Formats: sequence, C-alpha cells, structure tokens
Amino acid sequence: MTEASSLIENLRTDCMYYLGDRPCRPHVEAGHRCTCIHFQPTKRRGVIIKLGAAGDVLRSTPLLRSLDPFKTGTKILWITHSPDLLPADACEAVHPTAGTLARITQDTWDFCWNLDKDPEACAIAASTKAMEYRGYTLRDGAPYPVDEAAWHKFATGIDNPYSRRNRQSYVQEIFDITGLPFKGEEYWLRGTTATARERAAQFLPKDSAIGLNIGAGRRWPSRIWPVEYWIELIKLLKGQGLQPVLLGGPEEVEMSARLVEATGCLASGVQSLETFYAMIERCQCIVSAVTMAMHLAIGARTPLVLLNNIFNRYEFELYGRGEIVEPPIPCDCYYNGVCRTGRKCINEISPEAVFEAVLRSLKAADRAEDSKHLDARQAS
Repeated sequence: MTEASSLIENLRTDCMYYLGDRPCRPHVEAGHRCTCIHFQPTKRRGVIIKLGAAGDVLRSTPLLRSLDPFKTGTKILWITHSPDLLPADACEAVHPTAGTLARITQDTWDFCWNLDKDPEACAIAASTKAMEYRGYTLRDGAPYPVDEAAWHKFATGIDNPYSRRNRQSYVQEIFDITGLPFKGEEYWLRGTTATARERAAQFLPKDSAIGLNIGAGRRWPSRIWPVEYWIELIKLLKGQGLQPVLLGGPEEVEMSARLVEATGCLASGVQSLETFYAMIERCQCIVSAVTMAMHLAIGARTPLVLLNNIFNRYEFELYGRGEIVEPPIPCDCYYNGVCRTGRKCINEISPEAVFEAVLRSLKAADRAEDSKHLDARQAS
C-alpha cells in the first residue's frame, strides 16, 4: 500500500476538524495525522445566515455558545459580510460569494437558520437544501417568516408601534427564532493576540482608563452627543481621578483632536479592529452610543454606559454590566437617523447623568470582582 493510499484509508471526512482544502488544526499544531486522538465525529451540519450589520453579527454569537459545536458535534457554516469577527474555533465563517452559494446547494444540511430579514439573505436561505429551516425566506420575492417563531422579530422590523412595545432583547429574539432556550449565553468573539494587547497597553493606563467612544456613524446624526458634553464629561472623570481615553475611527479624527485640545485627555488614534478590541478589553468602563464599540464592550465583558435615544432600550442585552442612559422623555423620532422635530433629544442626556452612571458601573464591577474572589477563597 502506498503512503497516499494509507492516508486515504485513514481519512475521516466526518471529523469536526476536517477541512479538505488544507491541513486541520490538530495536524498544524501538533503534527497529528488522521485518524488521531482528537477525532470528533460530526453529528449535525448547519448553515447560519447573518450577513450584517457587523454589530448584529456579534450579538448573534451567543447562539454558538448554546450550540457548543465541538461538544455536540455540530459543524457550522456561517455566511456573513464580516467573517473576521467570528471565532474560528466555533464555526467556519465565509463571505456570501458565488462559490459559497454553489457549496451550500450541492448537499442537504441538517438545518438552515437565516436571521436576516433582507432579500439577499433570504434568497440564500431559499436556495439552501436543509432538513430544518428557521428564520426568514422569500415569498413573492420579498422577505417573509419561515414559521410562527419568526413572526415577532419580523413584526418589529416593519411596524414601529409594535417595535416600541417589544420587551425582549435582540439575543432573546434570535434564540426564540432558532428554538433554543436562552440561558444568559454571552457573546463569542475572536480572542485578541498578544501583539494587539501589547499595543493597547502602550496607549492605556492600567487601572483607571475610561474609554469614550465619541462617534455614532454618519448614518445616524440623531445619535451624536455634542462636543461640549464630551468636554464636560471628561472634566468630571478627571476630577474623580479617572483617565478618560478617546476611542474612535477615521470619522472621529477631527472631533478627537478638538477634545484633546480642549481637555488634554488621551486619544487612541485610529487603530486596527483587533487593537481597538484589545483597548476596550483593557478599559475599566466604556461610554458609547449604539456602535460597534458597544458590542465589543459587551463581548469583552467590560462595563458599559450606553447612550441611547432613538432605539428601544429593551433590545440591548448588557448582561448586568453597566446601564443605559436616555433622555428623560422618550424620543420623538424612533429609529430615525435625523431628528424630524428639532428637539434633538440626544442633547437631553446630561454629562452629569453619564458621569454618575459610570461611577455606578465601576462600583458594581468592583462588588462583582470582590464576590468572585470571595467565592474562590471559599471554594479553596
């Protein structure tokens, strides 16, 4: 028997680690060859479709913790516009290319879960052959729920009064869609590298950094907190002995420069996503509007003070870390990127209210840390 024949005879294509187009992880990391001690049989194969936005992709990752792929033998192909955000040890994340579409249509999958209510994602779901469908597909060329379990989330996207009355978090909604029980599963993000953590350490003080994510995206000017409010918040934080650090991307460079000139605070500058995430991990608390930084803070389990005005507060799952600060009177322009009434309700969130929320979040985090240490001592 030739060596090639021997390899083929021992090849386990049903292994969770098997890739086919490149060496598997046990082979790369330890030189193991098929069939090895790490062999884990694949029991289910499924497709998850969650294309975007990037933040919604992140807050869909608790599904991976519930599925627990390697423990249950569930091999997942996740189709998304943001594959770099997803953990490679939990799923195979791919772009929705023609090659991906050809791949998913050549076989029958155990399940297809489409969490996106847009035509592109629904068309992919409709093209997938699966034993079980959850979420959304196409009907008469437009997105439509697959079953009754998907109706609630579908309705929040097309009917504002119904959406305002919703009292479920986004995470709870997608668990309901897939039929999984939500037990407080956290986000599952890719871990940061040592290089990213070292770079973050160069910018941030060790024990007192309060990350201020000052942007809100050009699409949503109704969410942008005034520069003078950030200045006042920075002064309040400094007066408490804390170190505010400005976080942001290319769109916030000019605003960041103004704040540095006015307050002398630290600024991170524009960093790669991985370094940005490592900086959020290092902070004691994050202040942010509804942005990617918000989701990264939740994923990093960093206490979060969320500035919210135009969205339903109940959709955000903070896992008991931090709080949401809003205008005293609800917003007039629900889910609208531009204020229609001239009220500018984001301006009704005062720097003092945000400052007090930061202090409460820090105290709550300290209590949780003390409790964890106490439990560890008692266990030992």
